[in-house]
Amino acid sequence: MAVLIGAVALLTVASIVPEEPEFRVPDEVAAVEEPEAEEPEVVVEPYGVWDRLMQCEAGSSGQWRANTGNGYYGGLQMDMTFWRRYGGMAYAARPNLASREIQIQVARRGLAVQGWGAWPACSRRLGLR
Repeated sequence: MAVLIGAVALLTVASIVPEEPEFRVPDEVAAVEEPEAEEPEVVVEPYGVWDRLMQCEAGSSGQWRANTGNGYYGGLQMDMTFWRRYGGMAYAARPNLASREIQIQVARRGLAVQGWGAWPACSRRLGLR
């Protein structure tokens, strides 16, 4: 008898609760395509502060690929501790093997923590501190 009462109750509830309508996306909304995510554009500052710092740091070589054998590498003359600490190893084994843009990206991370003191002589010479 309990089964019969439960079945009647279920039938009664089912007949009271309306069936949910099917959800349909309007054609004009469905036709809109979402734009593809674009890669962030790397801004190249041709004669910015980083190029001036590179000219000072790299000395006579004046190159982003500088390796003078003094334990400092690349245009911004970063040592390996700096390179590792600020994420450079994700891009290249040494700063001089990375692009100008990557060297600047890593240098900006170091700048945020250490300030211009990371490049003591040249930052003074350039009036950065």
